[in-house]
Amino acid sequence: MGVNEIVEVAFGTLLNQPSISFFSQICDNVEKVKKGDLFVSQDTKEIQKAIELGAFGILFSGEIAMSDCEVAWISVENLEESLLRILRHYLIINNKILYALNSEEYELSRQILIPKKNFAYCSGSLVELIAFVVEGGEFAYLLYDNHAKVEFEKLPQLQQEIKTLNLQKIPDEALPFVINSFSLFGIKVFYQSIDYSLPLPKLFVQPLARVVKFAEEHFFEVDLANLEGISSFKPLYLDERGFISKPGATNKVALTCVEIHLYKQFLAYFSLYAKWAKLVLFIPKIYQELFAPYAEVQTYVDKEELFSLVLLRKYNFALVFGVELGEFEERFSGREEEQNLFSLLDEK
Repeated sequence: MGVNEIVEVAFGTLLNQPSISFFSQICDNVEKVKKGDLFVSQDTKEIQKAIELGAFGILFSGEIAMSDCEVAWISVENLEESLLRILRHYLIINNKILYALNSEEYELSRQILIPKKNFAYCSGSLVELIAFVVEGGEFAYLLYDNHAKVEFEKLPQLQQEIKTLNLQKIPDEALPFVINSFSLFGIKVFYQSIDYSLPLPKLFVQPLARVVKFAEEHFFEVDLANLEGISSFKPLYLDERGFISKPGATNKVALTCVEIHLYKQFLAYFSLYAKWAKLVLFIPKIYQELFAPYAEVQTYVDKEELFSLVLLRKYNFALVFGVELGEFEERFSGREEEQNLFSLLDEK
């Protein structure tokens, strides 16, 4: 990565004339900076440490005090747009096409696409994506988990090298598979002469169909038998003691979510397909007016109050907003210690 090359591509300004002429890689995590890197500064407090670790250059936006004249200081007006230009530049040089997928599409593709040399996966920040492209490889297509919601549409010229899957709803008759039946938490489909029972709610049929269509268009092999579910929709079955139990062992099921758009989808899904059930929404108080018209609402102030309410309230399905799945699992996965003869003797 030439210094002048980066300055030109990023529409930047080189504020000094250092003796170095190239960067070995690009990095935005100060803990991972190596000698020769171009460090992308999101926090000016990290710049000095990056230089101490061997950064050859600093890419930044805004006002900054240069502290080392041997380091290339590159100023840009808009950091994200400059990074997008750098990404496009190296996609073109390395002859790669990038598909920016949403989290559901990316997770499903990782499960059902059979690995081949002509495509690769990347998940991380925009800078980490650039570093992956710079390294190159045999692949022609790169599937990127755009969980950071990078706004690729900021630069229309990116559309040649950066694509997304078509989000337009696919009609049932145009799906790449046939849905034979479905339950609240799974579907049965017929695809390429094989019947599959998939642990995936009908809610995610569209992203699954988009991934399968994408695979067929690019001649990638698909194995639906490898599908294990989707992490954003993981029902937790709570027994009468408040412990996570096996599916079907209890009639109390909880789902957690921290993304408002997903939470709204969950609400619509259960309102449509579980009209028979008692549904309770557990939400922070600030969302009460937003969701009160659609279902029974239970507000909470903090996590401890939430956990208590989830145990005490009666419901078939609890949709919990504002708590990560891992926190919820940790709180309700405890097991009572079984007392035995030796523990009783120890107590005495």
